[in-house]
Amino acid sequence: MPSPTDVTFTYSVDAAGVEWYNTAYTDTAELLPADYYEIPEPTVTIPAGEIRSSEVEVRFKSLLTLDKSKTYVLPVTIDGANISTLASRRTVYFVIKEASLVNVVANLRDNSVCVAKWNNAGPLQSLSQMTVEALVKVDAFADGRGSNISTLMGVEGHFLLRFGDTAPNNQLQVVGRPSGSTSDEKLTSSDWTVKTGEWTHIAVTYDRWTNEVNVYINGVKKTPQTFGRFTESVNWGRTYATETETERSFWIGYSYADDRYLDGDIAEVRVWNKVLSDEEINATNHFYKIYDPETNYNLVAYWKFNDGKGATITDYSSNGNDATATKVLTWNTVELPAK
Repeated sequence: MPSPTDVTFTYSVDAAGVEWYNTAYTDTAELLPADYYEIPEPTVTIPAGEIRSSEVEVRFKSLLTLDKSKTYVLPVTIDGANISTLASRRTVYFVIKEASLVNVVANLRDNSVCVAKWNNAGPLQSLSQMTVEALVKVDAFADGRGSNISTLMGVEGHFLLRFGDTAPNNQLQVVGRPSGSTSDEKLTSSDWTVKTGEWTHIAVTYDRWTNEVNVYINGVKKTPQTFGRFTESVNWGRTYATETETERSFWIGYSYADDRYLDGDIAEVRVWNKVLSDEEINATNHFYKIYDPETNYNLVAYWKFNDGKGATITDYSSNGNDATATKVLTWNTVELPAK
């Protein structure tokens, strides 16, 4: 209820609150040094008969010069009020730490994502050189759900990245089918494996001039493989006249049958029209973010999977080929890279 008299109080920094914060959140944060903040007008009044005071501004300064390996906290609390305050509500904790680059991801369990209607399919229709990337955390590989295949992405019967099939369930397989053929050519290797329960960056390069496929797991280049029969450019920008033909469209998490989904989280799906070098794949923060994607002209598709709601996945490349999930996606909150 409004007070018949003015209510005056002051905000101040409570250094003792750091210990409470660390206990509550199992952290080892330090008090933000005084040089990095100021509270110019810490005392405010709620006028008699009203229920709100003026605002109190907390200004932060020079935060980029802090030690990025540490977490800092600034407990700002109500102090010196002429009314009683609730202990559980009088303190605000400002937490300062290096920002996470990936905060939201999508889960593809029992789901899949398709680009059936392209805004600009051309850049993905004749890829003589390409690099495909994805950041994944697989919860379980296909086992006992009708197939031992877990699909990463691609076009069934043309060029596809998947786990399992003739390889172990957790082993990546790159499949190409030459035009006019009814049989696939399958490349895999015993070191193209991914563990469950942990975030893994996968990059696959293909060059039709050499027919070579290279796989990188968390930036480490694995045993190369070479196609013998599949020697053509990749067409992932396929368009069809009828809905029944979309099975042969570009999919993420689907190939041939619904039970071949990817059971886990996915983010940072990218397609390039060039073979990225070892240095480019392992550049600082490359696993988690592409800066200024619209100015990266070799980046022909970039689905971050950070939309956070619904079934539409935005394409952050300059081509604007948004994708759509079969049903509303499950969105999960993360902090990547892990601090």
